Amino acid sequence: MIKRIHFLWCIFILSLPLLVVGCGGGSGSSSNLSSNNPAQSIPGNTSIYTQDVTLTWEPPTTNADGTPLNDLAGYRVYFGPGSGNYIYKNDVGNVTLCTIGGLTQGTWCFAVTAYDTSGNESDYSNETCVTIQ
Repeated sequence: MIKRIHFLWCIFILSLPLLVVGCGGGSGSSSNLSSNNPAQSIPGNTSIYTQDVTLTWEPPTTNADGTPLNDLAGYRVYFGPGSGNYIYKNDVGNVTLCTIGGLTQGTWCFAVTAYDTSGNESDYSNETCVTIQ
């Protein structure tokens, strides 16, 4: 039987111009990313007119069946240029704060999933969108 992870949390977004902050360190969680990693970026995007978006979320505490979530391994951030159009995916490790860099003008939408040590992945979180001008 596949165990599903249950999410009860929100994503908060802060748009920061030309700031590079690495994913890691949120809420006292351990991270498999070093503190000197660059922000997760869109591959091949080197435009000077870009912005970064910082995402943060509350970690889930239970599986979908209500049992305690004791084997959380990390998170994946899905994002793309429009609602439900997730063309990029970043595995950010076991952290609750991440900056996605190099976003160009337009609307970008984000959702996060959690996965456990067995590789089971949750459904998407609530989607959050931001418009970069």
